Amino acid sequence: MSDPDTNKQDNENPLDIDGSSFNSEMYLDCLMKCATLRQVMDKEAEVITQSQFLQSEMQTLVYENYNKFISATETVRKMRSDFQIMQEEMNKLSENINKITTFSSNISETLKESGNNVNRLCSTRQLLDKLQFLFLLPTQLNKAIQEGRYSDAVHDYTHAQKVLQKYGDQPSFQSIQSECSEIIYDLKKSLREKLLTPDTTASELAESVGLLRQLQESDSSLQDIFLNCAESRLEQHLKSLSSMVNSTDILEWVEKCNGAILADLGIVITCYHDMFQDKENTNLPDFADKVMSQVFHLFEDVVRRPENIGTEILIRGLDKFFRKLQAMSEIISSDGVSNKALDVVIQCINHKATMQHQTIQIQFKENLMRVRQSLATKGTENADLKDILNSLQVYLMQKIQASLLDLMAFLQNNLSFGLKPWCAKGVADSCWLVISETLINLSDMVKTLSVMQTSNNIPFELLLILAKLCLEIQENGVTILHNHLTRLLEEASPGLSIDKKDTNNIMVNLSTAAQSALDSEVVFIGQTAAQMLRVSVLARDWLRAPEPRGPRAVCRRVVETLASADSAASQLFPTNFKPSSDSSRRTIWSRAPSSFSPINRLFSERIEVFSPAGADRAALSNGALKVALKALVECVRLRTFSRHGLQQLQVDVHFLQQRLSCMGNDERLLNALLEDALSSAQLRCVDPQLMEPSIVDIICERG
Repeated sequence: MSDPDTNKQDNENPLDIDGSSFNSEMYLDCLMKCATLRQVMDKEAEVITQSQFLQSEMQTLVYENYNKFISATETVRKMRSDFQIMQEEMNKLSENINKITTFSSNISETLKESGNNVNRLCSTRQLLDKLQFLFLLPTQLNKAIQEGRYSDAVHDYTHAQKVLQKYGDQPSFQSIQSECSEIIYDLKKSLREKLLTPDTTASELAESVGLLRQLQESDSSLQDIFLNCAESRLEQHLKSLSSMVNSTDILEWVEKCNGAILADLGIVITCYHDMFQDKENTNLPDFADKVMSQVFHLFEDVVRRPENIGTEILIRGLDKFFRKLQAMSEIISSDGVSNKALDVVIQCINHKATMQHQTIQIQFKENLMRVRQSLATKGTENADLKDILNSLQVYLMQKIQASLLDLMAFLQNNLSFGLKPWCAKGVADSCWLVISETLINLSDMVKTLSVMQTSNNIPFELLLILAKLCLEIQENGVTILHNHLTRLLEEASPGLSIDKKDTNNIMVNLSTAAQSALDSEVVFIGQTAAQMLRVSVLARDWLRAPEPRGPRAVCRRVVETLASADSAASQLFPTNFKPSSDSSRRTIWSRAPSSFSPINRLFSERIEVFSPAGADRAALSNGALKVALKALVECVRLRTFSRHGLQQLQVDVHFLQQRLSCMGNDERLLNALLEDALSSAQLRCVDPQLMEPSIVDIICERG
């Protein structure tokens, strides 16, 4: 059941003592039947208490209402007394006003005739003043023109023009009109000559055109004259600014530009709009765009000067120039100026970034040249390659981070463009340009040095250092620089959302450069050792070789060359080889003679000589070893050996096996190549008899 229905039933209940339908007899009957004597007495006491409380409240309300009534009565009585006083004062005021009105009417009647006389005298005086002004007009015009007060002369003439046109046919005014016309004709001529004067300022130019326009000159001709004269004036400013490009700094140039050509251009455009606002301004946008284009071109030339590469002076000059361009964009009704102003800031940021990474590249090359000279002087034995690597890496990373911090100066809060999102995005892109271009240039330089290594006598240690540098930067450096850039941008421009930069291209370039340097180092060391072996094999008459007394000197030089390269690699690259098993440590001649047969050689594992070098010590050492020993094998196959010649080669091979196996080379690879060389010599020998291994050991130890 709804609430209204419930309330209605409660109001109609005859037993509800608070309801409007309460029945006292039914209530008492019900109470006598349902309640005990104690409950009836309690109910009686409760009803008596409530009745007394209700009666007390009613008395209180009566007293309060009575007090309010008494107070209201007193207030009404007081207001009635006040109104009586005000009524008396109003009556007096009305009587005074009536008296004043009567007195004023009497005065007006008395002075009416005198007032008419005064008005006639004033009119006569005004007419006489006008006539006097007209008669003195030629003299006033000449005086104003002589004193250079052209605007006063034009004002006086235009003020009297209507009167002269109206009464000019009368004889008394004809001479005045003709004389004024001649004076104004000369004034127009003087104003036109002033327009063509090179020293005329923009404000004077605008004033002259405005005066000519007041003198009813044609607007179309004035537009052309105004723009031509303004263009001539601005051309002088442009020549002056152009002559200052190579002799002043950017701050002085910008101040001159803002105070001269841009200020005059603003005056010209403002005056043009004010004077020719009802005409179609078809020539003005092209005129303004042409001038601003030349100004922007000169500003770019100023920015490119080496003297203006300092960040502080560049930013101060750019800020002043940008503020002026913003003001000019409000004057010139063209989006080109505002858009170009943004482009100017972005171009300056990009130029600064370009100069930064070029400077880093030049300084890094100089540092690299010092390292090259140091390596050429000290050699591998006395040079700490790890220390050189760390110094190069720290130097490069610090230079890049300093350049990024330098570019953050473009986001200063006090700059007119520092808080703009487009500026922050431009700085972020330029910072990433510094990182990417620097590291890609590093990669290209390493690739170039790798190609030029043989012809320019570049130390192989330098190639190892550069390869390791590329790998270190690829692994950690790129991520460190990217995180550093993100942190700088968050501090300089909080809330800026910058797209995550793609580092894949940098990674690929660094990896390729490192691989190129490693391959070049391996080939260089291998070919150096191979050339020694080739000359020693091809220049010797093996058919007349004497009995071997020890390993030849060339073997010692080959071992020294390979050992030097291995020592350099061990300083920079980890050693990832495992010791060979005892079975691989067997001497070559401990194997069965059948293993040297051509059939077995056909099924032996093929050795890839010029495979890509790995970035660890063993791979580099094995790579050079393959090139050197493969050359030995091929040269041996071109010669014919006697028994003593074969035995001499046996001693050389044993010596190489002993010395080269101690460097961490792959003994399987080493033994396979030496086996191939010895077996090839055996096949090319007229009397293939090898010495006993013990005898070979004694000869090698004695040698």
